[in-house]
Amino acid sequence: MAVGVPDLTGRSAVVTGGAAGIGYAIAASLIARGAAVTIADVQVNALEAAAAELGVPGIVADVSRIEDVRRLADDVLARHGRIDIAINNAGVAKIAPFADLTLADFRWVIDVNLWGVINGMNVFLPIIESTSSQGFIVNTASIAGLRTGSGLAAYGVSKFGVVALTETVSDELARRNSQVGVGVLVPAMVRSDIADSERNRPGVQPVRTTRRQPSGIMAAEVVGEIVADAVERGDLYIVTHPDSLESLRARHRRIEDAFAAAARRHVDAGGSH
Repeated sequence: MAVGVPDLTGRSAVVTGGAAGIGYAIAASLIARGAAVTIADVQVNALEAAAAELGVPGIVADVSRIEDVRRLADDVLARHGRIDIAINNAGVAKIAPFADLTLADFRWVIDVNLWGVINGMNVFLPIIESTSSQGFIVNTASIAGLRTGSGLAAYGVSKFGVVALTETVSDELARRNSQVGVGVLVPAMVRSDIADSERNRPGVQPVRTTRRQPSGIMAAEVVGEIVADAVERGDLYIVTHPDSLESLRARHRRIEDAFAAAARRHVDAGGSH
């Protein structure tokens, strides 16, 4: 049975990566539905501007650092006495062939995208279960958490991990009849600055690029509304681009074909192993 938050009025919510893009849009949608939102981000100037625009508190936090996430939670609890909704959204990208990725690239991407979500779940889940009568957590993954693609070795590893974590915790929460639900956001192309996320990478000189984004790309505001709807319903999979389904089916068919081939070999061998 799905566990969501049907009425967001007065609910206490925290959104990481909330200074821009999908995080900002989710925060705006939650605010429009009556939630009391706190946003967090590692970009100080962008965070201050976003907090002012949204009229909400903004807390500087690096989600790859557990102490930052704990401090963020403490701030929200001090303001509201509880946390009902957590959006573990902060993320970065390093898109390059595996041969061009360094170990430092993998560590950076996994530290933010996967460990950031692990840290958020570790801190926010027990707080929500102990302070909220009805709560929900959204973990931002990507369609790259459900299918592979060229140049996505580091990014895909991190996002597959987010999907696996969310599915596992969802099952565990259901088994103990928790009043908290979890969902994983799996968007395809959305208008955001994630392609320029190395501007926030520690030890890297910021370089602002002017990448041209494809026409027809989904606006972050649309994703924000989709996520708010999903929180109210309690959706496990939060899908933004239904036309991506065929690419997932193609991957699943390859897996099913491999199992079918293994079954045939097993029969041919007399089922001896």
